[in-house]
Parts: sequence; C-alpha cells; structure tokens
Amino acid sequence: MRVTRYHLSTSKAGVSFTCAIVADLHDHPYTPIFKILETEQPDMILIPGDLTESLEEDFQSKDFHRPGLGLLNEAVKIAPTFYAFGNHESGACHKNLRNAAHLAPGKGRVHPSWKEVIRESGAILVDENWVTWRGLTIGGLGSGLLNPGRVPVYDWIENYAKQPGYKLLLCHHPEYFDRYLRDYDIDLFVSGHAHGGQWRIFGRGVYAPDQPLFPKYTSGIHEGRLVISRGVVNTVKPIPRFFNPCEVVILTVTSE
Repeated sequence: MRVTRYHLSTSKAGVSFTCAIVADLHDHPYTPIFKILETEQPDMILIPGDLTESLEEDFQSKDFHRPGLGLLNEAVKIAPTFYAFGNHESGACHKNLRNAAHLAPGKGRVHPSWKEVIRESGAILVDENWVTWRGLTIGGLGSGLLNPGRVPVYDWIENYAKQPGYKLLLCHHPEYFDRYLRDYDIDLFVSGHAHGGQWRIFGRGVYAPDQPLFPKYTSGIHEGRLVISRGVVNTVKPIPRFFNPCEVVILTVTSE
C-alpha cells in the first residue's frame, strides 16, 4: 500500500482543502488504510464507490461485520466522510451483468435500509444528489451498468453544475467523464473502478472494466480535474497486479 500525493490549483477564490481518496475496498480488511488516514489527518475522506459488495438486500445484523461498513464507521472519527455508490453496491457484479436482461424488476438498486445504516454511521451519502460543506458543493453520480442502455442517472447534473462555488463530483466510473460529463462546469471529478489497469506497462494500464484494452482512464490526473485512484486492494484474483501498487490518494486543492 502506498500513499500517492497530488496537488491541484483552482482559479476560484477561497478554496483550500486536503482530502484522502479511498476507492474500491470491496469488503477487504482495512487496517492499513485506516492507519494511513490516522497519520494523514485529511480535511475530508472521499469514497467514490465499491467500498463494499452488493447492497441490494435488506440490511441484516450480520452485516455489521462487513469490512466496508467497518471502515466507514472508523473513517468518520478522523474526518467528514463522503460516500457515493459504485457498481458493486447496486449489484452490478460480473454475474448480474451477464444476465442483466433476465434480472427481476428492482435489481440494480441499493436497498433503502442500507442507506439508513450508512447515514447512521455519520458518513455523508451523496446518491444522485449533492450537499454543501465548507463552501464546497459535493455530489455523487452512481453506476448505470444495470440501467437501460447502461446509462447512469445524470439528469440532475445540470442543476448541480449550476451551483455557485467549487464543485466536486464523486463518480465511480472514470469513463463517464468523456461520455456524459466533460462539458459541465464541474471543478473536480474523483473516480476509481479501473484498478489502475491491473498490469501497467510503460506507465499505462492494460485492462479496466468498461473501457477498451489499454484504457485511457486508469490512474492519475487528467485534464487537471479528473483524479483516478488505482484502488486500495487487488480485486482480480488470482491475477496479481504488476507495477501497479494499491494506493490511498492524498489530494490537496488550493486557490491560485
């Protein structure tokens, strides 16, 4: 596990924050991540999806032991924590994607009981909406993989992008930047999902879900406003990651 540090500047006045980006935990043990968060003491923690696995079913008491929920409960003790869902929370795993045409009505949605549990943890859930915090407008765009045409619900983005001040969007899928989001007045996009391309050759990822071979968006900063985490665990077992360490991203943004 490594810590990757980035700095961005903005022409908007009065902006100054440091955030930790924790992407794609997938219910793996979180102790190394928590230790990094304790050491770094960021102003806020951003979780752009796939913190845990499918949240389609009603919350049960045994779910309290899920590592993803455990990290959420611990993260809020360090800093305000903002969470947006990825494809796994909505059940868009490989099995369901293969059989998407035959899924029962309602599949592909996070059960309301889970949303309540997340809010009770103290985390701030941004689920196709936005909140204002310390002069920032923070939104969350979910996955559309189980929607008709695999298109996310983004009709609310136009109103969100019209909000004043600095706008930060948690968007699990980095490929949505080109497909749906580029032309909106949004200052910062924070993504995961691509797992760094799994194998990196000459600094470029080899494979990422929902992108072609040698994908464009797997890691780093693009166009000065799209920040992509490689994720905090290896999720493609037994295939190892090559030249692609897991990471917690520490991002600082300040006014010019």
